[in-house]
Amino acid sequence: MNHNVSAVSAQRKSLKLKGFTTIDDVTASVITLVSLTLLVYFPVLSHQFQTHWDDQWVVINPYTENGLNAQNLWAILTEFYKGQYAPLNQLSYTLLYSAFGYNPFWFHLTGVMLHLCNVLLVYFFIRKILIQSENFKPVSITRISFFTATVMAVHPLLVESVAWISASKILVYSCWYLVGLHCYLKYLSTSKIKYYLFSIFFFILSFGGKEQAVTFPVCLLLVDYAVNRHLKNKRVWLEKAPMFVLAFGMGYITLLSQSADKVGLLSNTRHYPFYQNIIFASYSTTEYLVKCLIPVKLSYLYVFPNAIGEEVPIRFWMYPLLLLIILFSFRDFWQKRWVFFGIAFFLIHIGMVLHIIPMSRFAIVADRYAYIASIGIFFLVAFFVDKALENTKYRTLTVTLAFVYTLAIGVYAHQHSKVWRNSDTLKQELKDQLEKRNDLQANNPSK
Repeated sequence: MNHNVSAVSAQRKSLKLKGFTTIDDVTASVITLVSLTLLVYFPVLSHQFQTHWDDQWVVINPYTENGLNAQNLWAILTEFYKGQYAPLNQLSYTLLYSAFGYNPFWFHLTGVMLHLCNVLLVYFFIRKILIQSENFKPVSITRISFFTATVMAVHPLLVESVAWISASKILVYSCWYLVGLHCYLKYLSTSKIKYYLFSIFFFILSFGGKEQAVTFPVCLLLVDYAVNRHLKNKRVWLEKAPMFVLAFGMGYITLLSQSADKVGLLSNTRHYPFYQNIIFASYSTTEYLVKCLIPVKLSYLYVFPNAIGEEVPIRFWMYPLLLLIILFSFRDFWQKRWVFFGIAFFLIHIGMVLHIIPMSRFAIVADRYAYIASIGIFFLVAFFVDKALENTKYRTLTVTLAFVYTLAIGVYAHQHSKVWRNSDTLKQELKDQLEKRNDLQANNPSK
């Protein structure tokens, strides 16, 4: 017996010396991620409904109250509701109401658990994709996957998606989307067609949560690139053909759902001119990127700088030029494989909400829209932290800075989650921000 135990210990020690990760490392990572997520978000469990900020119609509605009968389920699957088509998300409300009534605790608990699932799915997704790429040492795989998921677990930009019940569409679509990515990686490693079919199935479920899922086949091409598949191979594209057909169909359904509410591209409502959409897209891209790295002055509402028919303020014209300068000045940097992967992952998933195609939105930026896209930036942060750790001279400094950064954003996320307690606390935060801005402008007229 003792001999067997010693042999196992020696084997584990040997594996560690060679740089291989044992099951204990994975277990420790999972326990840590679960603990951090719950530590940040436990205040949310005592929150109420946002009765003056969409919960009063998104969550509290006839589809929720009519229960789990054939007629109501058919209505959920086939009807557009105030420009929305998210049957799987609505079904989650119906299930929760059928079990617990309008008790906000269970709705918020579901949101926190979905976010926790997404954090763990991201941890294992990054881990798998790095392993299958065969470009990383085991220790780097461990560090990058863990730190990517850690930042996601505690980042304040994602609080809106977790703390606001009406934003649960983001969590639902993200969960099935990430499961679909896992199935696709499994398909690549085993060549078993069932995993390919599973990835399509979860893609469809993801769209049932939110229309942003239409990016799925493009993301799969990025995964192919990351694991060194040859993108000129016809098979790679033939695999995606059914998914692109589905994506276009889903996009059309989304436009129909919006036009049913007399908004969106297919409606006769007035839209911003295309050149202004380009300016808004450039500004939004910059804002999302900055907030992923340095989350400051977060708010539940970021309004457009001008009404339809009015000119865009001059300061917004700098954003397209700024992005072009950055793109061409650092083009060699962007072309590095894993830098490109992180940036491309971000752009693929943020592209749907950049206003290039007129959509039924009155906010130029919304924190929740960066939920999946932010994974690309978090990956880059983790990637460069790992690079810095390889230099023993700066290892202590790197660990210290990474710890301070994680602690700072985690504390901010914990505090920011309390803002979403109810509609009064939410709108009071915006009022306080406006008062601070007005005071600053009064004291510094030049700004």
